Parts: sequence; structure tokens; C-alpha cells
Amino acid sequence: MLAQLETVRELQELAKTYRKRGDALQKIGRESAALEAYRGGLVALTDALKILGPTKEQIDARSPPASSLPAELKEGLHELVEIFGTRGGILQRLKLLKEASESYSEGAALEQRFGLPSTYNRLNAVKYSLLSGAGRLRDFEPRLRELAVYLDTNLRADKGFSDSGWAWADLGDCLALLGNPDEAREAYLSFISKAEIKSPERTLDVLKEIALRLEEFADPDAPRLRAAINILESGISSQ
Repeated sequence: MLAQLETVRELQELAKTYRKRGDALQKIGRESAALEAYRGGLVALTDALKILGPTKEQIDARSPPASSLPAELKEGLHELVEIFGTRGGILQRLKLLKEASESYSEGAALEQRFGLPSTYNRLNAVKYSLLSGAGRLRDFEPRLRELAVYLDTNLRADKGFSDSGWAWADLGDCLALLGNPDEAREAYLSFISKAEIKSPERTLDVLKEIALRLEEFADPDAPRLRAAINILESGISSQ
């Protein structure tokens, strides 16, 4: 098992290297080479999931929480969650939004079932479901509210969790999608402070993509999200 986990981690690092290469190539306009790099990362992650197949079966057969798992299964659980998230990121770079949503959803199910602190997969499962046209914004409001409450509770109770800038970004995204721009702005400002970056540009870019997609589907809540984004941009840029 330990040898398998080591191989899985090596494949994950290889996939991240491919992803970074793809991002760099995309920035200089070499789209074809970037896509080839992303595909290389996807192959590495697919191989990692094959190795962890039996481990996932053992995890699925166990009862939560994660603390009840044997050490090796606990490590396997964390590797699976990370792989599903990284895989989702590569699939969305390949414009395979439905597949990206499905990968994030696999990771989200594990995050939620075993009470893991990470919300990366859970939030992205919602975002890319919206981007792939799987439903209207109001369909996902219960999940977004649950996630916002979970994040807010943990940010207040756990200093280590609060020191994670990306947890604040996730909260900001949830609040923006729920149409609470003032609260979202405060969360984003905490994200900027904790992560020591000038602006949460990537998070806002994805929200803009979602707003555009909702407008294409004539989602009645699209104007609400667009208004929230405008308020957020003006409020953050004034800081």
C-alpha cells in the first residue's frame, strides 16, 4: 500500500507539471501544445485512479468520519480527493465541462461523507454543473447555503482554517452566487489579506463565466449574479 501511494503521489506531481506547462503554453498562444500537455496530465491522473481503485472500494465500504479510517486508508482518501480536484481542473482546461463537473462531484462526495475540511471539490462541483448547463442557479441554492454555513462556522472556530486564504475565497464565491455581494466582498478582502495577492481575479473570472452561461440559458437569476459581480469588482478595486 505504501509503495502504491508513493507511485500515486509521483503521478500527481507529474500531472501538476503537465498542467503548469499547459498554462504557460496557453499564455503565449500555443493552444495546441497546451492541450497536449493537459492531456498528458489527464493520463497521469487516470493511471493514479486505477492504482487507487481497490483502495476506493475499501473506503466506500467504511463508515465516516475520516478519523475512523486506518492510517493507510486515510491517506488514500486524501489522495483520492486531491486527484478528483486536480482532474477536474485539467478537464475544464480541456473544455470538457460535464466531465469536469463529474470529477469534482466524485471528490465532493468524499469530502462531505467523511467530513473533510476541504471544500474545493464541493464548490467546483456546483460551479461546473452550472457551466455545463446541468441546472439553474436556484437549483443549487440549498447546496450553496449549506456550504456557506459550513465555511463560515469553520472559519470562526478554527484559526488554522481561517488562515487559509482559499477558504475565504470559497466563502466569497458561495455568497456571491447566493446574491449577497456585501458579505461576499468582505470574504474576498479576507482572502486577499490571507493569500497576500492583489485581487481574486480567477475566482471572479469563473463567476463571470457562470453569469454568461446563465444568461445564455435565460436563467431568471442571471441578472442577480451579474449585479453581484459588478458590486464586488467596484468594491474590491477601491481598496
